[in-house]
Amino acid sequence: MKRYSGSDSIAFDLTTDEPQAPVKSRHFTSFSAAAKEDADSRVWLGVHYPWDATDGLTLGDNVAGQVFSNKLRTL
Repeated sequence: MKRYSGSDSIAFDLTTDEPQAPVKSRHFTSFSAAAKEDADSRVWLGVHYPWDATDGLTLGDNVAGQVFSNKLRTL
């Protein structure tokens, strides 16, 4: 999204309709902040290690760069 919009500093809110969720809405000041929280949530759940989150963010950014450069820009 930051490549598509040309900026990482776009604030937005996300909400859920999950009845079990203790927090129904989250505010983010950037796409990177949302991605970091999402990656860290797997660590907080105890299903991943911290380096999984770090490596996952790096891998995701690399894949996004490849797709954006080679698929979305060739229209």
